[in-house]
Amino acid sequence: MSQYEMLTPEQRGLLVGLIYRVGIWISHSDDEDGENDDKREMKALSQIIHSLAHAEEASEFLRTIAKNTLSRKEKWPLWADHSFDILADAENAMEVLRANVAKEEAAEYRAALLRISEAVASAHGEFGFDMSGEEEGFGALIGKMIGKIKGDNDDEIDIGNISAAENDAIERLKMATRPRDK
Repeated sequence: MSQYEMLTPEQRGLLVGLIYRVGIWISHSDDEDGENDDKREMKALSQIIHSLAHAEEASEFLRTIAKNTLSRKEKWPLWADHSFDILADAENAMEVLRANVAKEEAAEYRAALLRISEAVASAHGEFGFDMSGEEEGFGALIGKMIGKIKGDNDDEIDIGNISAAENDAIERLKMATRPRDK
């Protein structure tokens, strides 16, 4: 039995839904450009979840969570409706992981949440960099995010087109999911 299957249905639901909800939450943290911005951010969210589900570099545990997030697209509207304050759920998710899976799996899940938030925030540059229509640029961003999840880069955000409101939201997410001693 895998680490994922050992979790209760409620725990799995929390982890699976949060992968999507964190992207919605970041998207709502800064709605400067309205609907066009939202469309790009939702595309980024869907693509990074898809990339996580199929990333050979990611652990089987994280790929399973991402695959389950993708397979439950019918729940995405409901999850979106419950995405205006995800920090308590992010803290709960980390507690579930700390109690039930290897430290590396918990760290990788946390990194995935942070990188999803960065990818969504970077999907449309509030400061003039617009990734729409640039599939290769977006693919490079997704590749960079996957690399960060695996620890190829440090925890600092280095993407220059994240607004102050999005950066603040990402910082609050970092605090809610920070590692704690047992």
